[in-house]
Amino acid sequence: MRKKVQIPLDPVAAHLDAILDSIEDGVFIADRDGYALKANAAYEQLTGISKAELIGKNVEELQKAGLFNIAPITPEIVATGQPASSIQVTRNNRSMTIDGKPIRDPDGTVSLVVLYARDITLMARMRERISRQQELIETYQHQMDFFIREGGGITSFIAENSAMKRLMDLLRRIAATDAVALVLGETGVGKELFARMIHEASPRREKPFVKVDCASIPENLIESELFGYAPGAFTGAHPKGRVGFFEMADGGTIFLDEIGDMPLLLQSKLLRVLQDRELTPVGSSRSRKTNVRVIAATNRNLEAEAKVGSFRSDLFFRLRVAVLEIPPLRDRPDDILPLARMFLQRFGARYRKRTTLTLESERILAHYNWPGNVRELENLIEGLVITCDNGSIESDDLPTVMRVTECVLAVGAAAVAAAPPQPGAAGPELALAEADWERPYKDVVSSFEREYLERAIAHFGSVGEAAKRLGLDRTTIFRKLKRAGGE
Repeated sequence: MRKKVQIPLDPVAAHLDAILDSIEDGVFIADRDGYALKANAAYEQLTGISKAELIGKNVEELQKAGLFNIAPITPEIVATGQPASSIQVTRNNRSMTIDGKPIRDPDGTVSLVVLYARDITLMARMRERISRQQELIETYQHQMDFFIREGGGITSFIAENSAMKRLMDLLRRIAATDAVALVLGETGVGKELFARMIHEASPRREKPFVKVDCASIPENLIESELFGYAPGAFTGAHPKGRVGFFEMADGGTIFLDEIGDMPLLLQSKLLRVLQDRELTPVGSSRSRKTNVRVIAATNRNLEAEAKVGSFRSDLFFRLRVAVLEIPPLRDRPDDILPLARMFLQRFGARYRKRTTLTLESERILAHYNWPGNVRELENLIEGLVITCDNGSIESDDLPTVMRVTECVLAVGAAAVAAAPPQPGAAGPELALAEADWERPYKDVVSSFEREYLERAIAHFGSVGEAAKRLGLDRTTIFRKLKRAGGE
């Protein structure tokens, strides 16, 4: 016969202390009169108060004994019958959040109060760690995006222009070294892309690439962001200190974008890092070795600023070791259409749309001045892929400013071709008449377009020949003439 097992009448009550000690948050239980009944091990550790000091004591006694810096919330919960929260500082100077809940008898009377305590200091440290991990994750994500976006980086870079091809050869030579690199160019030419290509073609490619936008960090924070800070370096500093971007990039590359905006005082400290390969965190007296390749970029004329003292000349000379000066897009027109087609392919894949450019649209893009450089072209193509539904980007889909520019250039060319100037005679002019300034903008554009097409037809002898020579469809010419009020 099996022996009958004796089961305790209340197994939970028998193991209540063990159950409470298994909870990671601090737990404190008091009766309705404020007398402590239970506390778990986490509460002891968090507050620095032993169970022996707590059990049987009234919360008001504990407050008078200095074990709490502010009055506990137990009486408030009993009086209102509602949950309550507060922040308390324990005698070991740790801050904790307290969430209190009432426990009611069957008749609804509050009989117990359960307090749950969490360490604010610990949570702040966890948030700090998560923040740092997130920064590293974003860094690696940028690197992955680079490969996905650029199709492998340097090997697939679009460079039809001869100057750009020479620049890419120079980039490869610079990447093979560990020298400080300076990337120059107008806004939008792709300085960050070139910095990433240097990193990805270098022996440091397996290590982090950390970008720092010197223009976006407040002046009073940029030093601690770059070099980190020691524990207690300033009011509000994390108790354990913080590593800076240089340490995050250890073994890899740090990209100092818009370095021309770096404060002069910090420029001298950066110079020492470049020369000595050591950095000193804010609030520390001890230097640390650093193993980081520095790439800087700016759209400003650092040489001119160094001459007038707005940028340190010694730092400029230290940065000017390996220089890549990226020409603006307007100076390499043979790159415009290959770049446009590459962006069409990229955004077409992203948005799952097959989109092409008509010959007329391509000609307009090729003749535009691109003040915003490659970034302007990229943003334009993305917007066109999103908004065009018929699969073909027509000239009418392009911004008005581009079509106006093309009309002005084309009308001038057609006028000269149609009526070459005689020796000693002035050539035909296409300047705006005084009355044109009183007309709506669209009407002026329409007049330019109509005059261009009419002169082209007259010059080439037929609509078909004009369409062939201008890279247009016959239907496009007829549509534009009709819209402009022509024949």
